[in-house]
Amino acid sequence: MTTTPATTARGPLGARTRTYTNEPRENRMATDPVDEAAVDEGIARTAVVIALRDDLRIADCIASIDEDVEIVLALNGPSDAVLKLIADHPRPLTVTEIADVGNLGAAYNAGAAATDRQYLLLMDSDCTFAPGVVRAMVRAVLTDPVVKGQVVYGESDGLLSRLTARVREFDEGDYVSALSPPLIYNRAIVDHIGGYHFDELIHWCEDREFDFRLQLAGIPVVYLPEARIFHDAQHGFANMRSYFRYGVGEGIAQETGVFTTPAVPVLWRLFEATRTLAHCARDKGAGAAAYYALLKVAFHTGTAHHLLNDPYRVRDRYPASAKRARMVRSVPQHSTRLTRAQLRRLRRAHWEAGRRIERVTDLSVFRPGAAGPAAVASAAGEARQQQA
Repeated sequence: MTTTPATTARGPLGARTRTYTNEPRENRMATDPVDEAAVDEGIARTAVVIALRDDLRIADCIASIDEDVEIVLALNGPSDAVLKLIADHPRPLTVTEIADVGNLGAAYNAGAAATDRQYLLLMDSDCTFAPGVVRAMVRAVLTDPVVKGQVVYGESDGLLSRLTARVREFDEGDYVSALSPPLIYNRAIVDHIGGYHFDELIHWCEDREFDFRLQLAGIPVVYLPEARIFHDAQHGFANMRSYFRYGVGEGIAQETGVFTTPAVPVLWRLFEATRTLAHCARDKGAGAAAYYALLKVAFHTGTAHHLLNDPYRVRDRYPASAKRARMVRSVPQHSTRLTRAQLRRLRRAHWEAGRRIERVTDLSVFRPGAAGPAAVASAAGEARQQQA
């Protein structure tokens, strides 16, 4: 099986780069010098974590990992073909499995628990690394605790495939975020962002919620545009299913208070959708905006589906503190950037749930020389998560 990655991409590769100076976001290459011996040591302390169900493209993904890192596969409902591929694979693989099929947050948490490596590089099974990317991201995470690379979206000759690539570029390419993949982070941050990696309740929006907690803690995300991965071309209406699931995750996250809820939901959604589609038409063309409108419908249908049916049966597992964090101006779906008011509201919601997330005043605790104490603190936070 051979995947031919796209070698060029419109959108984020050549698009205008936006840097927000009043928020904890960085859009630059890490410039602090790191010698190769330190990078080699960092490689030895890195695990690539991949959530996997039935995608046989995992073979190409693993083949693109060109460094001697630990490879962790977090299985959730694997097919027999995937199990056979893993059993016959020549490279050493660390394999863990969860029973909750489709729960990416739980899968990533299981992957993190299955390894003791300091740096976790999150990857998808339908993507491949460009040569040298793993090493570049490890080099960057030695000086910055959270580092995001760039996705190059492949496309086929079909119209929907091309529109999917354009919309995905628009949805993730014009602002810096901790959405994965590719994302690498120092696990020492966990104790500073509530004591857990990902929220296992919300399903499908686990990286968005992770991003919000990073902002609450003032932990910057460094963007490495040269650290490219290639996403396999998407066909048909598969992307609409993804947005439907994102909508389910949004509904759960609003009910538990880790996302904000618009006080006047219909008016807010109309305003937010109109503004977003206008920007998409300007940046990616009318066709992409029209397709994105369908994705918006799928997204909000997913939210309504959760409200009516609770498809993942999570309401019985909500903590006693779960309640909506209502705001007149909620967080747009096409962004993870929080305003000061949204930061205050989410910080209070976490505080009411028993999680105090304060700004980290000294980011040097995440440097290799300070990894020991920070790692101990992070381990304590993870222990609290398991107890919860």
